[in-house]
Amino acid sequence: MKWTTYELIKQYNRDNTIDVTLDLSEFIEGTDILAISPVRVSGEFEIYDNQEFVFYLRIEATLTLPCAVTLKEVAYPIDLDIEEAFVNDPDDDSNRIEGITVDLLPIIWSNILLEKPMRVVSENAYDEVDYETTEVEEETTNAFADLKDYNN
Repeated sequence: MKWTTYELIKQYNRDNTIDVTLDLSEFIEGTDILAISPVRVSGEFEIYDNQEFVFYLRIEATLTLPCAVTLKEVAYPIDLDIEEAFVNDPDDDSNRIEGITVDLLPIIWSNILLEKPMRVVSENAYDEVDYETTEVEEETTNAFADLKDYNN
C-alpha cells in the first residue's frame, strides 16, 4: 500500500478508488493477537492542489484474541472507517509524505491496533468456570519477617 505522489495523481485521473486485501499476519508477532484474517481495505482518495492526499478508507478484518477468562480463542470482527491526510508540511491532523512516497500500511495497522479491545470474554466463558473447585491461596507472609533475624 505504498505509492509515489506521481502514481497517485496519475491514478486519480483514471480511478480514485481502492479495494485491496492484505495479509498482515506477519505484524501480529509481539502482540496478544493470535491470528488475523485477510484485511480488506476499500475506499477512495482525493487530491487537493497536488499537495494534499486524503484517503477515506474502510478496514474490515477478524482478529483472533484469547478469552480473558478461559484463554480460548475468540473471533473479534473489526469494521472501521478512517480518514487520513498526507501532506508535505504536516500538522497535528495529517501525516508527512516521506520524500515522494505515501505509505498506508503503517496507518492501517495502527488503526487495527487502536480498535483491538484490551480484553475479550467468550460468550460462555463464565459457564465453564467451576467456582466450587477453584481454590484461592492466601499468602500471609510478612514482607519484613526475614529482617528480624538480621544483625548489624
